[in-house]
Amino acid sequence: MGLIFALSFLAWAFEATTQVERPGTPVSIRGKVLSLKDSELMVAGPSGEVRVSLADKTVIRGDVAIKLSEITPGMYLGTTATKQADGSFLASEVHVFSEDQRGTGEGHHPLRSAPQSGATMTNANVERIEDVMVREVKGRLLKLKYKGGEVNVLAPPDIPVVKRVLGDRSLLKPGVEVSITATQGADGSLTASQITVRARAR
Repeated sequence: MGLIFALSFLAWAFEATTQVERPGTPVSIRGKVLSLKDSELMVAGPSGEVRVSLADKTVIRGDVAIKLSEITPGMYLGTTATKQADGSFLASEVHVFSEDQRGTGEGHHPLRSAPQSGATMTNANVERIEDVMVREVKGRLLKLKYKGGEVNVLAPPDIPVVKRVLGDRSLLKPGVEVSITATQGADGSLTASQITVRARAR
């Protein structure tokens, strides 16, 4: 699981992207908050500092670490996992989406950040949960259903599990890790439509 966790962690690695093909194209920005003054947010990543404006409609969410036992049927989540010999999947991390994000990226596909690793990403609804023991791994078996299919994912008790909740600008403190979806104006300025504050590593 160490290799898969490392690969999945890379999916959240910090980077700052500021070039797009045309104004209005979504831009992904990942890094650490340097400062927030009025509606001007400064974010630092390996590519340098990025200035992003916040608007009245900017949605801010925070990732909160939760226990595996807090996952319940009906939740909509995303999980990184690898396929096992019996056809089930072994999870390396789980992200529970906020309710307003239900349907985001729905489906089951190879992990885009590491397609050759064999890891998968599944965004789906939790249909059923069972406490099981599989090959000396005790965990929770999650039956996940998405449009066009379903998979069973075994979530061991020691993997990172976070829940995304709606928040406000008070979450944007210096040093926190963020993922931002923004649009670029004709003058090159960036305006955030969504900001997610990542949970600190445990």
